[in-house]
Amino acid sequence: MSEYLFEGDYSNKSGNVKVKLFLVHFIDEDGVHFIYSPHLDLSGYGKTEEDAKESFKIVFEDFVDYTLKKKTIGKVLKNLGWKLKGTLKRPRNIVAPSITSVIGKNDYVSEIFDKYPVNTYHEEVGIPTYA
Repeated sequence: MSEYLFEGDYSNKSGNVKVKLFLVHFIDEDGVHFIYSPHLDLSGYGKTEEDAKESFKIVFEDFVDYTLKKKTIGKVLKNLGWKLKGTLKRPRNIVAPSITSVIGKNDYVSEIFDKYPVNTYHEEVGIPTYA
């Protein structure tokens, strides 16, 4: 099991989002590679690790694009356990939940961490939003 720090720099008409996310790579029983972000509950997959990384990039871009256009990124992040200071539409500061709380609240994350050996660390992640 490998650890990754994904650095994305996404731009659209609504604004910029810069993130650093903790990602987990694992291979399931069928040999499919997954890249998973526990803090955003997003996955990419493919036949190879590179395919999974590319798939994750697409999923992440779609997530950001959709939530910015719908002006729901703050609400979605809050529902995922993120702490927002300010308003949902214009948060001043955004802090990701601890990995322990994510594992405890999400059965899929728990299953990954129960089934596969994982070395992890927690880093606060900020996502500036412009809605």
